[in-house]
Amino acid sequence: MEFRLHVDETDLLARVSVPTLVLHARGDEAVSPAQSRLLASRIPDATLVELDSRNHILLEAEPAWARFKQEVLAFTGRPAEGGGEVDAQLASLSARERDILESMAKGFTNIEIGRQLFISEKTVRNHVTRIFEKLGVHSRAQAIVLALNHGRPAAGGRKDRR
Repeated sequence: MEFRLHVDETDLLARVSVPTLVLHARGDEAVSPAQSRLLASRIPDATLVELDSRNHILLEAEPAWARFKQEVLAFTGRPAEGGGEVDAQLASLSARERDILESMAKGFTNIEIGRQLFISEKTVRNHVTRIFEKLGVHSRAQAIVLALNHGRPAAGGRKDRR
């Protein structure tokens, strides 16, 4: 362990000539995410993917696992597993989260969703955060596209609320 702490091979990184995928958990406390950023910046054409996890070793039950698998499959040129994984991610959403995702797809804001469901805007934001984690996405647009590409939620424009 002591020896490993003092080894520095960063000067060799520029010589790496194979496709390189660097995956790292954003909240990793064992190895700083800055280390993966350094690797990716020094290896020519490396791809860096930061995963939403605090674990140094990902657990299959956490939402980041699905993204990890997706990124590795895409990087290696293997097809995703028939969309079953995305179906499982979507199925992991609670009924309330599915309602919120559907309202998001219809173009409603968090305030509007809260009014429809009789919950606060903050509660909607908390649900949206959990939806992002479960689906392995980082934005509303990504969540909506993922759901629409897999037959959920029902597409459509804003409801007329006269």
